[in-house]
Amino acid sequence: MESEAQKKYNRNYREENREKINAYAFKYRQEHKEKAKAACQKCRKGKREQVINHYGGKCECCGENTFEFLAIDHINGNGRKHRKNIGSASRMIKWLMENNYPEGFRILCHNCNSAIGFYGHCPHKKDK
Repeated sequence: MESEAQKKYNRNYREENREKINAYAFKYRQEHKEKAKAACQKCRKGKREQVINHYGGKCECCGENTFEFLAIDHINGNGRKHRKNIGSASRMIKWLMENNYPEGFRILCHNCNSAIGFYGHCPHKKDK
């Protein structure tokens, strides 16, 4: 475990050598594209899992819990506008984490999410 002095030194070093560090990282990613891509995908998947698990880990409507089938839904329906402001799906995940998992979001499977978007309700809730 790093001491506070070591953490301070590392932080200062990174600040003072930002260009050098960024150039090295860029060169490494160029020389090891597949490895860098795999690492990024693994990191994004882990963050997405964290967010999905925080919001319940399964479809709020039908209970589907297969990770690949799940989506983050804006409860009040302003998803398109919000994503346009934030950017990509991975930026949305980052935004949710940085904003301490705000209310107004839920987990739905892609089927339930699409049905709500197209028809205004999910067939699972039609008769309820």
